[in-house]
Amino acid sequence: MKTLSAVEPMPAGAGRGRRAQAFTLSEMMIAVFIFVFMVLGIIYVWLFGLRYDELSNSKLGASDLSRRGFDVLTGDIRAAKWWKVGSGANNGTILTFTACINATNQVGNAIQLSSSGQTNSPAYVIYCFDTNACNLYRMSNGAPTIQIIAQSLTNSGILGNGPTNTSMTFHAEQYNGNLAQDWQYKYTIVTTMEFKQYQYPLTHVGPGYYYNYYRIQLKAASHCPN
Repeated sequence: MKTLSAVEPMPAGAGRGRRAQAFTLSEMMIAVFIFVFMVLGIIYVWLFGLRYDELSNSKLGASDLSRRGFDVLTGDIRAAKWWKVGSGANNGTILTFTACINATNQVGNAIQLSSSGQTNSPAYVIYCFDTNACNLYRMSNGAPTIQIIAQSLTNSGILGNGPTNTSMTFHAEQYNGNLAQDWQYKYTIVTTMEFKQYQYPLTHVGPGYYYNYYRIQLKAASHCPN
């Protein structure tokens, strides 16, 4: 014969007590602490990605701008049958040019190029570094409109070469690296540009910034010398 065992009744409110259990204060503080650190980590990674993307875009923009400018300059040098290095200036409407005399170092802030075989030909192109505006300008006598080929340049000597900085100049160079001193038109034309800031987006360059310096040097020679 089966017997029923006595079951003690549950205390009043015990079921509700178990259902109402939650985190303790210390558990809640630890959970909030971990959550805050996770959020801070995500924000830091996001900001790092934005900064890296901005710096990459600025370098790409500067390289693209410099490449386009150097492509034009390289094409003019290679097509030139004669050239003259000298000093130039931008007077607001045209670029003025004065050539270095023969038997002196062919160094200056400007260069005149011509695809004509005659040295007195009126067809020419002038490139001129403006050390005040920190730009490289180009002007063709066929279309006397001054173009900006490169901007945000520097020749302060703080960047790159130091006291012997040759940025924002043109010079004719012999095969052994020495400066040319005559007008044979068979030498290499060398120019160096150092930028003080990138473009698109704007990023400063120099001591104390992300990049110490940004320098591009071009060496090109005429493909059709006299």
